[in-house]
Amino acid sequence: INAEYMGAHRWFTGMSRKALTRPILYSNWITKDYMSVDRDELRTYVKARLKVFNDEELNVPLVIFNDVLDHILRLDWVLRQPLGHLLLIGVSGGGKTVLSRFVAWLNGQTPFQIKVSKIYTAKDFENDLRQVMRRAGCQREQICFIFDESNVLESSFLERMNALLASGEVPGLFEGDDWTSLMSNCKEAAVKDNLLLDSDEELFKRFTENVQRNLHVIFTMNPADGDFHNRMATSPALFNRCVIDWFGEWSDDALHQVGGEFTAEVDITPQGKSEPEYREALVSSLVFVHQSVGAASARLVKQQGRNNYITPRSYLDF
Repeated sequence: INAEYMGAHRWFTGMSRKALTRPILYSNWITKDYMSVDRDELRTYVKARLKVFNDEELNVPLVIFNDVLDHILRLDWVLRQPLGHLLLIGVSGGGKTVLSRFVAWLNGQTPFQIKVSKIYTAKDFENDLRQVMRRAGCQREQICFIFDESNVLESSFLERMNALLASGEVPGLFEGDDWTSLMSNCKEAAVKDNLLLDSDEELFKRFTENVQRNLHVIFTMNPADGDFHNRMATSPALFNRCVIDWFGEWSDDALHQVGGEFTAEVDITPQGKSEPEYREALVSSLVFVHQSVGAASARLVKQQGRNNYITPRSYLDF
């Protein structure tokens, strides 16, 4: 922090060292105001909410280590904003989708994911888009659309999502009977709100504004995918309309926290020996094996050009 302080103090002479104190965590979950919070207090709150989430929505073995707290607060901050969209980049198994569902649930938003199958087509995707846009635009339902790169079965999927992010509408999506039905739904919603909107242009403008206000999109991508580098050119809205959150490799501290959490109930202490000493030795061994395999995989790429991806899921399965 001394180097950071010296660099910042060059331009902000009156700045206090406290301004650069880590971690920088802000939330209004513990207090009514959006303010700095203590990491341990925040972790206790998130664990309590996660327990409720597991009971009501999705039961997942999620360990709230320090990096996860940082990601949760980033997601929360963006999903609170109008036009708040996210692009989560990281290897598979890093918890991107689970964290997205959890934070959406915390903010009272309904998670939505398309159900891809062998017979899923572009027509099915358009139907799903119409459904989610009607819910956000006519019923004003708060929705978090979680879209994984594995869902991109055709290039048209990304083209439509790119248009949705850029303008709040998808050209050609509502035509014929779909347009007539949409206008009818928009008129009903306007009447409920005591608004007098006669023309289709006014109704569609209000519909688009509601979609932009109530629909939040989270893309999850793996940088190891071969098409990752091409998507910046083909889908610019993914990068200039989304806040990017990079899920990097787990730190040593994160690996130790996760290992300790998953082995907490395992009885490994020999009679007459110190439990903490053996517990720490076990966790350190797990971390060492995981990192050794990662190092061996890196050598394999250099020597033979073969990729053996080591992900957080590999560590959890081990």
